[in-house]
Amino acid sequence: MHSRGTVETGAADWLLSSAGEEPGRVRLQWASGDGLADLPVGPLFDLVRMSGRLGMAVLRELRHSDAVVGPVMLAGASQVLSFLVPPGSAQQWKAWLEGTGHRRRRAVAAAGPGRVLRCPRPGCVRRGHVWLVRPGGPLTDSGALWAALRDSEAPRPREGASYALFR
Repeated sequence: MHSRGTVETGAADWLLSSAGEEPGRVRLQWASGDGLADLPVGPLFDLVRMSGRLGMAVLRELRHSDAVVGPVMLAGASQVLSFLVPPGSAQQWKAWLEGTGHRRRRAVAAAGPGRVLRCPRPGCVRRGHVWLVRPGGPLTDSGALWAALRDSEAPRPREGASYALFR
């Protein structure tokens, strides 16, 4: 069985590997100032960001569907969830989002290379930023995340209510 420190160290090491040749800069950012480090998006992961209420509904839907849930970070002040998805997924998400209400409302956005994820060291809460699902394991599959987004919006029957397909 892993100790909490071992798991958090493994998660931190995984994030540090995304920093390329600058892991020292990331360690320094985590240890000083506001405790948040800027990690480059693209080498190890892309991001799908969702507004808090929608993102929490999608996270519940992913867990309900038994999909693999990869790292998820909550930025508390802005109420934005960042799902880490496989590199290259941002382009696919931008195509999927084209013409949807999510894009018009800016409720969902994708970020790829050239962007950064401002995050705390795993196991820490800094300026309202916290990992809801710790990094280090598999990333969330983009197709499963898209399906969870669609399914989280579907109307759900109230408890005890009966719905007929045909009347």
